[in-house]
Amino acid sequence: MSDKVLLVASVASMIQQFNMRNIDILLQMGYQVEVACNFAEGNTCAPEQIGELKKELESKQVVWHQIDFARNVFKLGQNARAYRQLKELFKKNQYHFVHCHSPIGGVLGRLAAHKYKTHAIYTAHGFHFFKGAPAKNWLLFYPVEKYLSRYTDELLVINQEDYELAKKKFHMKQLTYIPGIGVNVTPHDMPQEAKNKKDRNLVYLRVLF
Repeated sequence: MSDKVLLVASVASMIQQFNMRNIDILLQMGYQVEVACNFAEGNTCAPEQIGELKKELESKQVVWHQIDFARNVFKLGQNARAYRQLKELFKKNQYHFVHCHSPIGGVLGRLAAHKYKTHAIYTAHGFHFFKGAPAKNWLLFYPVEKYLSRYTDELLVINQEDYELAKKKFHMKQLTYIPGIGVNVTPHDMPQEAKNKKDRNLVYLRVLF
């Protein structure tokens, strides 16, 4: 089985702000890590910071791929191109699992993972549909997330409302609620399973944040 894993997000700033610790954990566990996102546009940080991110990834021997995701869901042509680019990655590589972030990255990443029979983890950083959200959010995002939950092996949510909704309405294989995105993990907290490479996925989920 391949030890190569792929992190997918719509923009590179999502990797920089939320996933560098995840990458370090995966590297420490012996995985080869690759990153797929849009480094060129849509980011919430300056181009100079994106350049530094690329250098940092390369220094860690993390391969990065430019995928032309559009953060706007209505840019169908651009996102169709991004999906084709993702499929090329999956076709050329046998990933042990893919970990998706952001709505667009989550949609296209899970579609590609399903097509190529790859274990898919999706972290929802707060669903766009919630009590009091505009009706258009429920009409647009909710049906898509519910449908794609069938292609989700492990769904991670970070608030109680998302957890309760997913538990009642979605169809993922496993649901995990992480209250927020910060837990201080020390070597003494590492579960016994960490010593067994067969259980590395479980360990990764437990120390992810």
